[in-house]
Amino acid sequence: MALGSYDATPLEMASAYTVFANGGQRITPILINSIRNANGDVVADYKPDRQQVLDPRVAFVMTNMLEAVVNNGTAIGVRQRGFAAPAAGKTGSSHDGWFAGYTSNLLCIVWVGYDDYSDIHLSGAQTAAPIWTEFMKRATALQQYSNVKDFSQPSGVVDVQLDKMTNRLANAACPDTYTAAFIAGTEPNESCDQNGGIKGFFSRMVGLGGDKANPPNPQVQPPPDGSQPGDSTKKKGFFGKIADIFKDDKSSNPPKPPPNDGQNH
Repeated sequence: MALGSYDATPLEMASAYTVFANGGQRITPILINSIRNANGDVVADYKPDRQQVLDPRVAFVMTNMLEAVVNNGTAIGVRQRGFAAPAAGKTGSSHDGWFAGYTSNLLCIVWVGYDDYSDIHLSGAQTAAPIWTEFMKRATALQQYSNVKDFSQPSGVVDVQLDKMTNRLANAACPDTYTAAFIAGTEPNESCDQNGGIKGFFSRMVGLGGDKANPPNPQVQPPPDGSQPGDSTKKKGFFGKIADIFKDDKSSNPPKPPPNDGQNH
């Protein structure tokens, strides 16, 4: 999925991204469909090489994630520029700018850079994505590319609602959600309000949500001074231990008396 981090031509990247756009099938791009003579007779025909290299379920999950890049991620500018059709894509930035994107029937790779490998000091979202957007807006206006559909979800893939805070299964306790695709059997099985994620981490750090306290023993009577049995050995909480560090530091280093300079004050 790296884009812009190593040497590759736009044609090579187009071939790579056909895997996701075509349900796991890699298609080698060709520049010439056929050669014909003056009479229109076919001298040679050229067909792209097709090979299934990836599980269709994995390819769809990747497409689902790349849709999020366009709808809510680094390529949100595609939507802001007015391209509304279902699409998936990936920005890439190093010394140059890339954008690889596709719809259900058209894939387009855009590269922006210098021929001497100089750094353009701009991201793919700033350079390549706007070009891709304007091209796709015009391409999908043509009859042969106008029938853009939602990406076809294969069997064995499930959609689940996840909580944005914890990335766990959402429920009524976690209303801020998003939809994500998973291969059936790999989706999260814990809900957002279980003792986990960010909320659970902080709860454990400060000692919340632990075992319930035991009821008081009626046979044990408190001392007359009002303290409770076991006060001297009672475990301290997280912040109590921190306070004791500073307390012990002060007590272990009592203030030194001022030096005797021979004068009375």
